[in-house]
Amino acid sequence: FLVDNHHEVYLWQGWWPIENKITGSARIRWASDRKSAMETVLQYCKGKNLKKPAPKSYLIHAGLEPLTFTNMFPSWEHREDIAEITEMDTEVSNQITLVEDVLAKLCKTIYPPADLLARPLPEGVDPLKLEIYLTDEDFEFALDMTRDEYNALPAWKQVNLKKAKGLF
Repeated sequence: FLVDNHHEVYLWQGWWPIENKITGSARIRWASDRKSAMETVLQYCKGKNLKKPAPKSYLIHAGLEPLTFTNMFPSWEHREDIAEITEMDTEVSNQITLVEDVLAKLCKTIYPPADLLARPLPEGVDPLKLEIYLTDEDFEFALDMTRDEYNALPAWKQVNLKKAKGLF
């Protein structure tokens, strides 16, 4: 949800219920939805008042809402159960984070091989396409061929190669 108090803009982010199983594809969709929401908030802020600087926009996590946010809602009730779920699932605390900072992390396109081999993967990384996040040099080192050579292979050979090299 987007909340505008005329001084700053908040993007409130919900949570995954604990009993729901989260698959890799669900995480990819979640990251894509979050990215789209953040881009929308930044565009909203830019277009809000063209004569003034764009207001700051902050990402707020369910259950970890700061007082500057909850004070806008007189009947706000803190839910400790939601805070616990959010803290288990994300690397956040009761902090205010700029939307543009989080979006920059989600839009990152290059990672060192160690980050792509570690689990959990960095947020927003497609686990089925780890090779696209490597530099050309790291790609050649990891797969023993250039991107062009790799792209010329049939899809099944690409998958087998990634499995053999641990990039799957």
